[in-house]
Amino acid sequence: MTSYTSSDLDLVTEILSLGRELTLASIRPDGTPHASTVSYANIGLVVYFAVAIDCQKTSNIDHNSQVAFAVNTPYKKWREIRGLAVDAAARLVTGTDELALAESLLLRKYPEFSTVISNPLQLPWPGMLFIRCDPSFISLLDYTKGFGHTTRFRIGLDTNISPFHNFVADNR
Repeated sequence: MTSYTSSDLDLVTEILSLGRELTLASIRPDGTPHASTVSYANIGLVVYFAVAIDCQKTSNIDHNSQVAFAVNTPYKKWREIRGLAVDAAARLVTGTDELALAESLLLRKYPEFSTVISNPLQLPWPGMLFIRCDPSFISLLDYTKGFGHTTRFRIGLDTNISPFHNFVADNR
């Protein structure tokens, strides 16, 4: 693991803010991996997304809260590649204030989400839940610093990195 700088953390937050979807890897109850794409929103390093009550992701996260996800920003040439691979703990959002936060973040990033919120009967599934992912390990890929350049670091109680790093800038 290499050391990180505050500009590395700023870039992680920027990538999360610029990304439109992430590929989520979760673990089925039988131990096999499951990958799917979800639209998400973030506040700092914390990621929120909505899932169907009865989808595979919900079942997997209920069984095992450890997930991983990848986010990339758009690029035309390899030297422009910037992305993240993140290990995280996922959990169902249950508190009223946090539910409102997740909803508002998703609505801000995806205005079309308002049709789902305003009329859940239009959903092709029986209901929706919000999931929160708290990062524990981040691999930051930044080809602008050289082919394959990666910085890896831990997030959490044993570090001085807050999962809400730079969240004020996200909410301007």
